[in-house]
Amino acid sequence: MNLTIAGKTVSVAALLAAIGGVVAVIGVLLPWITESVGPVSANVGGLDGGLMGGKVALILGIALIVVVVAGVMDVKIPQSGAILAVLGALILVVVVLVYFTSILSDHSFSDVSSMATAAGGSAGIGIGILLEVVGGILAIIGGGMIYMKKA
Repeated sequence: MNLTIAGKTVSVAALLAAIGGVVAVIGVLLPWITESVGPVSANVGGLDGGLMGGKVALILGIALIVVVVAGVMDVKIPQSGAILAVLGALILVVVVLVYFTSILSDHSFSDVSSMATAAGGSAGIGIGILLEVVGGILAIIGGGMIYMKKA
């Protein structure tokens, strides 16, 4: 199934992958870690602090968008569907790595989380990291649909 946007024909699969890239880019800008105690809250975004994964996720999200735009502009990229799916998978790998290396194993986060919970507050993952997961999944689905169509 194809759609016509601004005079260009775009497949639904490519649009899905592009939306995944946009969601991933937006997710980098939003909080990845949230902490709150009463009226006080603190957030760490994907580009804040030592979260190198946020910078990598931003590059991968932009790469997703570039590959889709290149396809819409009739630039022939061999195996573009596979490339989109791999980029989406890499976003998921980055999120998993950030979660296990920076969030779960970081003593400062676990200490702040324990203190926040003891004070009646909360600490956890933010909307940004969840959007990264959604963006990665959308890119995998869109890229997979393109790959399967051409196979």
